[in-house]
Amino acid sequence: MIGDEGPIGRIELSRRLGLGEGAVRTIIKHLGRNFVNAAKEGCVLTDRGAALYKSMRAKLSQVRLVNARELALDKASAAILVKGSGRRVRRGIEQRDASVRAGGTGACTLICRGGKLVMPMGDDEKWTLAPHDLLFENLRAQFSPTDDDVIVIVGARSEELAEHCAVAAALTLLA
Repeated sequence: MIGDEGPIGRIELSRRLGLGEGAVRTIIKHLGRNFVNAAKEGCVLTDRGAALYKSMRAKLSQVRLVNARELALDKASAAILVKGSGRRVRRGIEQRDASVRAGGTGACTLICRGGKLVMPMGDDEKWTLAPHDLLFENLRAQFSPTDDDVIVIVGARSEELAEHCAVAAALTLLA
């Protein structure tokens, strides 16, 4: 949020992250002067924080809310694209586990291969989201994935939580 929106106050961060003000204050303290400065106008990224943010943003898309009811993940679903990370996906269990640890109810990891969105399963098993499927069209329109890109769809009880869990799941795919 700080990288996307510029200076933002701790109270607003607390509200938007769904965390207590004390937790946000502790997080900012741990990030310290290396990555975030708490200034009068709000929290801002340091030069080092901005460089890290820029490198992560080059790989991660914005999180988007999606209608993924057919995946039966939960009331709210959010998706994020991780560029060029298909080779890092094993079975998608790592993304699901990260999502659940962050408070989500599950995750579905899809790899773009040959213009299709494929979910790895067992050893040689895979499930493909059909190109005529509404979810496929929605994901393609929002993310424009290319071969080896990964889209992680996460379910949670609220939209805000789904968005946070999508980021947590996507971070498992960064080097």
